[in-house]
Amino acid sequence: MLLIGHEAIAFKPFYHIHAYEDIAKTPSNSTVLFDFHINLAHTCAQENIPFALHVKQIKELMFAHALNASYFVLTKDLALQAQKIADDYLFDGKILLLSNDENDIEFAALHGIDGILFEAGIQVCK
Repeated sequence: MLLIGHEAIAFKPFYHIHAYEDIAKTPSNSTVLFDFHINLAHTCAQENIPFALHVKQIKELMFAHALNASYFVLTKDLALQAQKIADDYLFDGKILLLSNDENDIEFAALHGIDGILFEAGIQVCK
């Protein structure tokens, strides 16, 4: 299980962006994170920029997969469905539960969720 942003585990942060121009403000080879935006995801995919998408519905998950997102960041209410779909369709990208609660480690482990993205693992681009 991936634990990104937990203080006990070394990690490379994700960089939250709002627009393509924000990518220039991130370190090279970093993973950018943004709310689902199909045009921005398409551009990242074309330019081989590792990206994570915060998805809020199954349709967005499927588009994100089709665009080769590295990570799919979801809330707990969608994580179980998304993980089953990812397993069934053999996604290369990883399902990450967005959390601030260390107790979610047990939930994720018991339900086969690929990992957790703790909010401390997200840097905001300025």
